[in-house]
Amino acid sequence: MEQPITSVPAQPPEPVSGTAGNYDASLSRSLGLGGNILITLSSISPASSVFILGGAALTAFGTGVVWGFLIAGVVSILVAFCYAELASAYPVAGGDYSLVSRALGPAFGVATFFISLVSLPLIVAVFALGVADYLGVAIAGLSPQQTALVVVVLTTVTACFNIRTNAWLTGVFLFIEMAALVLLAVLGLVHIERPVESLFTAQALDPATGSLAPLAISGLMIAVTQGIFSFNGYGGAVYFAEETKNPTKTLARAVIWSAAVTIAAEIIPLGAILLGASSQEELFGSELPVEAFLSERAGEAVTMLVLLSVAFAIINAIIAITLQAGRLLYAAARDQALPAGLSRGLQQVSSKGQVPVVATAVMGVFAFVACFVPIDVLLTATGSTLTFSYLFIALAAINHRRTNRNRTGYRMPWWPLPPALCIAALGLVFIVAILDPAQWLSLGISLVFVSAGFIYYFLYLRPRSGTHLLLLDAVIDEENHNA
Repeated sequence: MEQPITSVPAQPPEPVSGTAGNYDASLSRSLGLGGNILITLSSISPASSVFILGGAALTAFGTGVVWGFLIAGVVSILVAFCYAELASAYPVAGGDYSLVSRALGPAFGVATFFISLVSLPLIVAVFALGVADYLGVAIAGLSPQQTALVVVVLTTVTACFNIRTNAWLTGVFLFIEMAALVLLAVLGLVHIERPVESLFTAQALDPATGSLAPLAISGLMIAVTQGIFSFNGYGGAVYFAEETKNPTKTLARAVIWSAAVTIAAEIIPLGAILLGASSQEELFGSELPVEAFLSERAGEAVTMLVLLSVAFAIINAIIAITLQAGRLLYAAARDQALPAGLSRGLQQVSSKGQVPVVATAVMGVFAFVACFVPIDVLLTATGSTLTFSYLFIALAAINHRRTNRNRTGYRMPWWPLPPALCIAALGLVFIVAILDPAQWLSLGISLVFVSAGFIYYFLYLRPRSGTHLLLLDAVIDEENHNA
């Protein structure tokens, strides 16, 4: 871990001399486009999405996964356009919280901060509790909780290294998991059992008859939401805005490339599995469809190696998400969005690596504690938060363009269709959630997070608007900016 920690004054940060309204640069601006994409893709973890979320989708929706994930891919690209334009205009650490606060308003920004503050460590805990399932193919008898606790400690320590070290480390792990996805695609495409057009007939397994039956529209809509969740994470590029060179150009490209690579890296293997499975009925009826296909086509030894690579992919994702979580808390502390006593410590950075070590460690502690929460509770608590985050980003993109017509930077194509279509799609997701009693608890918990954020803003931050929630811009070093 980088030492020592620099001290930070108790009062709110003063604007930099000669650049009124800006934050001084505290983080190390050392990431290029490739480094940012490596960390962002690692946080998404396409391999674990295919094996875990994609496998569950195959069981529930059959070939409807193709349509569902394709539609989700379109929605994700539209959301990525919104992220890209906002990130280009506001290259400040903090992810969704920083973008929404500046483009839509501080109240919505604080609500977004509450969503992220809770969901990021809970997602880390969910991932960590699943590591033992995949390491178990080589090490029998692992306790999911004990394994999760060890993983959270190790990944939190790793996230406290400098950002370039983490970019290289996550890049190595990412190469391994992408190789696993390529293997899945190749195995499916060299053993094609049915024509490509069969992918576009949405059919799922009927448990009553054991045969395929048409998938209902409601099922297809749920498949879309599953796909949106599976692709989520490309907006994570924004968390490293103050550590990325030439951010006004680089961030937009990092977001869009991360989204495009993720969509392709998940849809192609899933489509190949559907084409190459000897029996779709057996595939959809399997408890673990992707693992069953891999075992059938590659054998047990290769399956074990691939499952181990998935374990490392999950650990890699935890590192990347922990990096994001630390920068979220750091940004909020520097903005004075927290009580002064908390902000003083949480905005400290290491003098050597320029890393927000304290904020990263605190978020790691939150994730550590969350590992003691039952997995079904964790999944319920994080289930609907993504919908609110995307909705706020789409609204922020509309308000930004309305109020900043002359601001330079990336401009999304086909304006205003991307944010408008996003809002329409998310509205359908909300309708599906409202009509499905099984999702009411998850939706209710997310509403509690959002409401708590608004209450905190209006009761605590707004009365202290002169000293709290200072939404300044980050200084962009001219040498790096013009690189």
